[in-house]
Amino acid sequence: MSRLVPIGIAAFVAASLGIFFFGDSGVCAFGGLSRYEQGLQVNVEALRQRNQDLQAELDRLKNDPESVRVLARDIGMYSPGDTVVKIVGRPTKSESYAVGDLLHLRRAEPTGNAMFKQTALGVVAAVLVIALFVSLSSRRRANGSSRR
Repeated sequence: MSRLVPIGIAAFVAASLGIFFFGDSGVCAFGGLSRYEQGLQVNVEALRQRNQDLQAELDRLKNDPESVRVLARDIGMYSPGDTVVKIVGRPTKSESYAVGDLLHLRRAEPTGNAMFKQTALGVVAAVLVIALFVSLSSRRRANGSSRR
């Protein structure tokens, strides 16, 4: 039984290290989180740039009546007396404001990680059982040979 403790500790440490490096919150998953963080930083910078563009357009619309007229005509509003010419087959121009792209973290399937953890713990259990049987059989041999 005294051999079983170091073998059990070694198996536990091996399984723990395996989970630490290859688990869903392990070192290998850290690279994916770093890429996700970089993507978020790019997204935030793009949103800041879009905000600056919209602020500039808002200032222009507040201060320039001609810009308001052009924008109103783009959405189909005309002043009295304007002549509207529509070309058949040409699509109407419409500008939609893009708010920004949201990045969603896609985690790996939890079943794969659970399977890895179950396998690691199963290996530890198997090593412990094998070590127990080896310990018991060697003890039986030692007891059997000393009785003769």
